[in-house]
Amino acid sequence: MLSRMCIAQNRCFFSSVASASLVLAVVIAFTATNKIVVGQEADPSNRPRTQELLPETTVAFIQIDDFRDMVGKLQETSFGKMTQDEAIAPLIDGLWDEARLAYSEVESEVGITLEDIRSLPSGEMTFAIIAPRRQSPEYMLVIELDTESGAGERILERGREVIATETGEPISSQESEDGIEYETFNAAGKNFKFFEKDGLMVGCSSEEELDAFVDRWMEREVEKVRPLTSNRKFVTIMNRCLGNNELEPEARFFIDPIGLTRSATRGNFAAQAAINFLPIIGLDGLLGVGGSMLLSEDDFESVVHGHILLSNPRKGILEMLALKPTDYQPEPWLPADTATYLTTSWDVDKMLAELSKMVDLYQGDEGLVDTWIEGNINERIKMDLKEDVLAHLSGRVTYAEWISPPLALNSQVQIFAMELSDAEAFEKSFESIIQNVIGGNDDDEEDGGGNDENEEERGEWMETADYKGFKTWTVSQSRMDNQRDRRNQRRQERRQAQNPDRDIIDIDVDPEAEEMRMEMRPKPAMAIVGNYLLMSFSPRSMDFIRYAIETHEGEESSMANDENFVAVQRKMTRLLRSDMPCAMTYQNPEHAFRMLFELAGSEQTQSFISGQIEDNPVLAGIQSRFSENPLPDFDEMKGYFQPTGGFVVSDDTGYHFLAFSMKSENEK
Repeated sequence: MLSRMCIAQNRCFFSSVASASLVLAVVIAFTATNKIVVGQEADPSNRPRTQELLPETTVAFIQIDDFRDMVGKLQETSFGKMTQDEAIAPLIDGLWDEARLAYSEVESEVGITLEDIRSLPSGEMTFAIIAPRRQSPEYMLVIELDTESGAGERILERGREVIATETGEPISSQESEDGIEYETFNAAGKNFKFFEKDGLMVGCSSEEELDAFVDRWMEREVEKVRPLTSNRKFVTIMNRCLGNNELEPEARFFIDPIGLTRSATRGNFAAQAAINFLPIIGLDGLLGVGGSMLLSEDDFESVVHGHILLSNPRKGILEMLALKPTDYQPEPWLPADTATYLTTSWDVDKMLAELSKMVDLYQGDEGLVDTWIEGNINERIKMDLKEDVLAHLSGRVTYAEWISPPLALNSQVQIFAMELSDAEAFEKSFESIIQNVIGGNDDDEEDGGGNDENEEERGEWMETADYKGFKTWTVSQSRMDNQRDRRNQRRQERRQAQNPDRDIIDIDVDPEAEEMRMEMRPKPAMAIVGNYLLMSFSPRSMDFIRYAIETHEGEESSMANDENFVAVQRKMTRLLRSDMPCAMTYQNPEHAFRMLFELAGSEQTQSFISGQIEDNPVLAGIQSRFSENPLPDFDEMKGYFQPTGGFVVSDDTGYHFLAFSMKSENEK
């Protein structure tokens, strides 16, 4: 009985979560693609910026500068215009209606309409975590409200009722000498205090921090604690994340990870001890992380800045993972229709040297890493890891995604590549490793590998083949069949253990489900193409490997010659000026979204959804909307998906990341 009650509660919980998620997702999409009637809101020019009112002890800061202005700009982006396209707008409207229906079931309990939620934020939205010296963290929320529609006051009033019901005590109020009415309530062992002034609602879990916020607003001096704008970490990061012409970003964030962790773990001896360990591994040099987002800047649809502030000089992990600036050009095996591309490089020798220093410093001895490599790796692979393997790596690593035709649930293929300084020597070492390690072991998930099972029974672990003169390595089909048989055997043994009175228990296997599961299983494949080792662990790994070989041989168009990539590369060159990137990224969302559009209407997807909607009215409603207004042909929509690019540069302050999406020709 108890278990059935728990299951029923879980179903109810997940149904509520699904409903809430649908409402949230559609509210965001609908808000970003429909005009909002703007009421009267606070004038930010009448008060200091929030970062001038927060204390310098703020360790986390997330801010949307003007919510409605940002929504207006989002409406002008390619995505916003796509959702307003007559080919897809009826579907968006239908999903919005479905969200209304889902929310109507809880609206009477919540006491707030969906329209009130949509119109609540009218300007700034800021959330901050403050770490007062030698105290636990405090939390502050700042929201500009629409004072004309009354939505903000209705939500506040409903909040007061809920708080009074939950705490059993009414919210107390008191007017200050400044004429501000403070409201206070107790929850979770804290006194929460908030006020509304000039259309701005400010709440905080600390009365002291809220009073200091008001004092700065009233231009009164706050002793001992300066404002956030005096925090060197915050200022350095935010200055690096300004747009051209020093435009104010639509959104920004800042985190002091060590300060936040110290405050959040106060009183936890083990956690504090771990923090004190950070200098040994060099992570005490991670001073801060922040970023910003700008919309419609120059000929960019969006620009995102990110900055990791590091101490100088760097040591430990921060030095070990130092990225190398260079002139990154796409590899010749990358096909033109690559969906995602990321490349960077490390100094392999420096990585190993810094790792050795950290281990030796922690253990108080020398040469421990070399000793461990000799005893645990070199003996196993029967060669010298440093001389025969690592010495042949240049340090450059690449990650790419490609959509393999025909489109199916397993079409997305990921590939990892390492550049080789001596491909021929590395191949010899690689073959030896396969023979000595992989070829002689059976790394079964249950027996741990290394048993004496007959090789013919378990099948060869790896198969080699030749494709257009390039050697490839794949996990053998016999090996995969063996793993499937063992899995079924273990399943039968478990059922037998649960039903000891039955001699034979048949395993019910849905052929379609089993086929789909097998198609989704990873099928690792590798090849050395040119001076790169390519590795993929996707269900259709060999599709990408073969396609990469064909591209390398000039049979398929390469990404280096793709007009979309060339356009993005020109923008990168302009933004970089004379700097050299230490990493770069490129995405063409057209390829990924084409797969999503086509899969959404496929029989396989519809069959899967049909099997899930029996007890899920929310999912049933969504399916009915898609049936009434199916997605249009992707070729009608592909113009809305513009390529994006990004790069990382290194300077004395740390690493700076810049990503951008370009405007389409009809937006310029």
